[in-house]
Amino acid sequence: MLRNILAAIAGYIAMAAVLFALFSLLWVTVGPSRAFQPDSWVVSGSWALGSFVLGLAAAYIGGRVCARMAHDARAATILIAMVIVLGVVRALMPVAIPAEPRPDDVSMMEATAGALHPAWFNWLNPLIGAVGVWFGSRK
Repeated sequence: MLRNILAAIAGYIAMAAVLFALFSLLWVTVGPSRAFQPDSWVVSGSWALGSFVLGLAAAYIGGRVCARMAHDARAATILIAMVIVLGVVRALMPVAIPAEPRPDDVSMMEATAGALHPAWFNWLNPLIGAVGVWFGSRK
């Protein structure tokens, strides 16, 4: 059982590392002008779509890592539960709306802190992650 728990944790860490790398690449590629709606902190539709694709890819890789390290299929179930629970907690957290308009030139860290996603986006994210882990963990 300990091996399954450690495999799930390793899968989650792999997901986080892949997400950081992929979103950094996406940010460098599109920049703030295409990541956000004009003069706003609200993310654009193309950024939201890219986020789902990258989230699915990262979850798939996390599922693969988990499955390769695990003793049996229960590790993937643990990882899926982690993704759903942490995603729901994130969706329930209150959103701090930036008071000032978005400047034209913002860093990736400022964008991450100030980005406003639609409520449905935050609720769909854990489901996308769970699906990605499930596909990635299939042997």
